[in-house]
Amino acid sequence: MKILEIAPTLNSPHVILDSNKGYYLIEGKAFPEDSKFYFHPILEWIREYKLEKPKKFELNINLLYISSSSIIAIKQILVLLMDCQVKGTEVTINWHFDEDDEDIKLTGEDYMKITNLQFVFKVNK
Repeated sequence: MKILEIAPTLNSPHVILDSNKGYYLIEGKAFPEDSKFYFHPILEWIREYKLEKPKKFELNINLLYISSSSIIAIKQILVLLMDCQVKGTEVTINWHFDEDDEDIKLTGEDYMKITNLQFVFKVNK
């Protein structure tokens, strides 16, 4: 499957979705001007990839800031991963956050509650 990499900007995260290496990352600030437009290729990539019925999907999310529209887009990503999990994929979300950033940590905890996906919380060093 083709690798999806989106370079970071001041307002949007770095994204790497590489099924060949099993490496999946969303990292940085997430407040693009148009969240629907920005996250569309990510959602499409996951929709296409889930057709391959992967055995494992471990997504690393390390956001420094997330806007309300990006919160919705990340939830859409997680909903797609819930569907993968229902179909047999082992899904893990590694939720990274700065030790003093309670808001980002709580956002991850909220996602965990509403998705029932396996979350691993990791403090950035």
